[in-house]
Amino acid sequence: MNSGSLILGISLFIKTMENIKLNAYPRDAKLEAKSVVKAELYGPGVANQHLLLDGGELDKLLTKANRATLIDLVIDGKVAPVLIREIQREPLKGNVVHIDFLQIDQNKKIIVDVDLDPVGKSIAISNLGATLVKNKPSLRVECMPKDLVSKLEVDLSKLEKVSDVIRVQDLILTQGLTAKNHPREAVFSLSASRKGRVNKGEEGATAPTAPVTPAKEAAPAKKEDKKKK
Repeated sequence: MNSGSLILGISLFIKTMENIKLNAYPRDAKLEAKSVVKAELYGPGVANQHLLLDGGELDKLLTKANRATLIDLVIDGKVAPVLIREIQREPLKGNVVHIDFLQIDQNKKIIVDVDLDPVGKSIAISNLGATLVKNKPSLRVECMPKDLVSKLEVDLSKLEKVSDVIRVQDLILTQGLTAKNHPREAVFSLSASRKGRVNKGEEGATAPTAPVTPAKEAAPAKKEDKKKK
C-alpha cells in the first residue's frame, strides 16, 4: 500500500430515500399557519414562481432532506420535482425566512453535491490516537434524477496508518453515479496526535491537520455580505 493513498476498493455505502412531498401556495394566498416562509421556484424552461410555505411543514422536511434530496413540490394539485438550492435564515434565531427550489427535468442528467458521511472504525484512530480530517464535506456527482442518493457513506476501516488517505479515485460508486471531482482530491485523511509526531516522527497526511466538523444544516445558509470598512 502506498503511504500517500489507498489502493482502489474503499467501500461506499449508499443511503436512498423516496421523494418527500411539500405543499406550496401562490404568493397571494391566505395561508393559515403559525409561520409562513417565502419561496422561489425556478428552473430551465419553466417560469419563475413566487410561493409561500407553511413554516412548520418546512422545518419537518429539513430534518430529513438536504441539497441532494428530491422533493415533490405540490402546487395547486400539480407536482414539480425540485432540489433545494439556497436557504436564508434569521441571523439570531436561525429561522428560515426564504428558500429557493430548482425544478429539474426527470429525463436529463443533473449535477449535485452529495454529503459524505464517515462510517466504520479506523485502527489508526482507535490505536494510534490519530484524528480524522474531513477534507471534503461532499462529492459532486452527475446522474439521472432517478439514480440520485441523499448521502454517501464512506468506510474508514482502510485508514490503518496515519499516512493513509481516501481519495476520490478510491471510491466505488454505484451504477448511474459519476464523480465530477478530480480523482486525486482527498476525501478523508488522518492527523497524527502531538505525542505521535514527537515520539514516533510519523508523517501526517498531506491534507490540513485540523479536523473539520461536518455541517449540521440540511442545506447551507446564505452567506451574508460583509460590509467593507
